[in-house]
Amino acid sequence: MACQAVHTGERFLADILGHVDCQAQGIGAYGYGALADPGSVVSTALTGLLTIFVALFGLRLLLGERMGPRDLVGSALKLGIVLTLATSWPAWRTLGYDLVLQAPAEVAATIGLASGLPGADGELTGRLQAVDDGIVILTIYGSGRLTGGRNRSDAIGDSFRGVALADQEALGWGRVSFLAGVIAPSAAVRLGAGVLLALAPLMAGLLLFAGARDLFFGWLRGLAACAFAAVALPLVYGVELAVMEPWVADAVAQRGSQVLTPSVPTELLVVGLAFAAVAFTVLALVARIAFFGGFPSLHLGWVPETLRSIGERLVPQPALAPASAPPAPPSRAFAIAEAVSQTMWREEARARGDGAPRRSGDIAQANGPAARAAPPAELLGDSYRGGAARRTRRTSGAGERRDVKP
Repeated sequence: MACQAVHTGERFLADILGHVDCQAQGIGAYGYGALADPGSVVSTALTGLLTIFVALFGLRLLLGERMGPRDLVGSALKLGIVLTLATSWPAWRTLGYDLVLQAPAEVAATIGLASGLPGADGELTGRLQAVDDGIVILTIYGSGRLTGGRNRSDAIGDSFRGVALADQEALGWGRVSFLAGVIAPSAAVRLGAGVLLALAPLMAGLLLFAGARDLFFGWLRGLAACAFAAVALPLVYGVELAVMEPWVADAVAQRGSQVLTPSVPTELLVVGLAFAAVAFTVLALVARIAFFGGFPSLHLGWVPETLRSIGERLVPQPALAPASAPPAPPSRAFAIAEAVSQTMWREEARARGDGAPRRSGDIAQANGPAARAAPPAELLGDSYRGGAARRTRRTSGAGERRDVKP
């Protein structure tokens, strides 16, 4: 894509801004086409990633993993997003290219027209170039320190006394700061957007796997940052035009009338540096919001809940009994059987010599669910040769006479 050449002198600022914008559009469009071409390395790698993703999904099914509507709809949605971003230029041009490169200018123009900012009607580049031409004229005229001139009627004494910077040095650096404050932020935003748009086929495949998904979302944040910056910078330049245009016109008019302007060099340098700092600060704020400000929605934390609700609508779930429903009372036959069982257990315990439980706590424990669920088991050997009798101590007459003390 052939872009206009940049020439020195007149229209330098307009030419370089137009050239950078043309290069950004070419990188975004033709770079995407080169990576999305079926014979490219990126397209081959994307085909391999899709194959691996489908194979892993099939392996999960073969291993018997339970798949719910959320998993099925989520996998289908990821495949659709990847194929759309990586292979369909018409869809990507609407969803990404025009949204990042064209839409921000329209939004900024709407805000600027409502605010009354100069340049919001589409003439921003031309009016910035007019300000640069006025700065060049001021540099040629100088402040009148060397060529002479007359003071204004309100001037007191020597107008040049106390000026910290030399005229030509301050005027030169003032133009440098103005041009750098306009060209550098604009080029960073436009070229950054173009490069990120061109990488769409490569970044789309990273959405398929959880380990690389953070890179995909970081790429989306970068596109969002470029779009927001493309809205903010024209507004900053509109405010700069509102300050610079009347100031430059007044300074040029005074020098054309041979009026000394000792403050012009310092004022130009200060205004140029101030708005350059403002432009870079705006870029830093946009980056802070995009990359460190949260953006929880870009993590797609809402997608699982949405997919689950969609799946519940598509696949009816079995009705569940309310958790607060009270348990049904036991029948009368069950209560009689429990009473008989407790009576028999107490009789057996008394026959074995264990005795019935005495304390109220023991009675509650004996009548509790654990006691009813697990009645005491017979000891090993109780069913053979009179088990309970064998546990009593056997004595003989000789043994009793031996144990008696003399």
